[in-house]
Amino acid sequence: MKTFLKRIQTTYIYHWIIWIILIVFKLIMDYSVFGNFLFLINLQIFVAAIFLFYLNYYWSLPYIIKQEPKTIFIIVISFFVIYIGLTILFFPPMHRPPFPPKGFPRPERMMHKKLNLHDIFFKIGLFSIIFSTLLFFVDKWMENQKMIKALEFERQSSELKILREQINPHFFFNALNSIYSLSIIQSKDTPRVILVLSDIMRYVLNDKNGQKNNLNDEIINIKKYIEIQSIRFNKFNNINCQFYGNFEAYKIEPLLLLTFIENAFKYADFGKGPVDIKVYLKDHILDFNVKNFYENKPSDRTDNNQLGIKNTKMKLDLLYPEKYQLDINDNGSEYKISLKLQLN
Repeated sequence: MKTFLKRIQTTYIYHWIIWIILIVFKLIMDYSVFGNFLFLINLQIFVAAIFLFYLNYYWSLPYIIKQEPKTIFIIVISFFVIYIGLTILFFPPMHRPPFPPKGFPRPERMMHKKLNLHDIFFKIGLFSIIFSTLLFFVDKWMENQKMIKALEFERQSSELKILREQINPHFFFNALNSIYSLSIIQSKDTPRVILVLSDIMRYVLNDKNGQKNNLNDEIINIKKYIEIQSIRFNKFNNINCQFYGNFEAYKIEPLLLLTFIENAFKYADFGKGPVDIKVYLKDHILDFNVKNFYENKPSDRTDNNQLGIKNTKMKLDLLYPEKYQLDINDNGSEYKISLKLQLN
């Protein structure tokens, strides 16, 4: 019962708005023509109309649409035959003109008019059936649209969940490679790298049920990752980083930017040039740029790199539709990423 009432109050509330508009319009028209609101006759008309409307809306139409196409055709034809027959059968005799020669009927005569079967079948019935049929299919269309949107949202949520889960193994694999490289040369910076890496892993594993992270936290995490790579490659002077903007005021999808930075360090050839990372934030627009040089060996640019970029594009499409511009430029030795992202 509560579910039914809630449905009436929400989904079909515009039904009652339309009825109120029709009733007010009819009363105003009667008053302008007859000088009287004609409450009694209008009460009879709208009680009959509403009864026939919802009889067709909640019983006839739901029953008909469940049938086979052939059965629906037979029902519709039978309905029109019966309807026309009843209209002819109960058509009132025309003993005199419907209106006096001089003007309209007097209001007091209209007040005592009673509905006959012809009025119910031909006038009120036709209006109610057409009106209820139109609204029924409009409602069904709206329900289908809501269902489509719900299914699309569920599909996108599932895709996004998969994409979020895919990035962690890839990141951890690269992180372990960093520690392994330092341990081979027995670097004195290994303890520092392990400490910073533990902070990064804690950040990555901090599950917030799909919620976005503070942009400033994301930038801090990126800086820690750059610090590890700087120690690993011993190229402090060959990494250019610029960060500018009020990052505290915005949120962003976790690890969205880190994918591009990971790829830059993974394939970087510091002998050809530095890794450039620029992150600017101004007027709700995040301007993110990464550039690196790499050795011209196509086999080194593995499918994992393309998969990571593809997954990031999918996340951008799902989370920031029509709110981002991603440009990727690869000239064979230099790789550039330019991302402009509108943040709320």
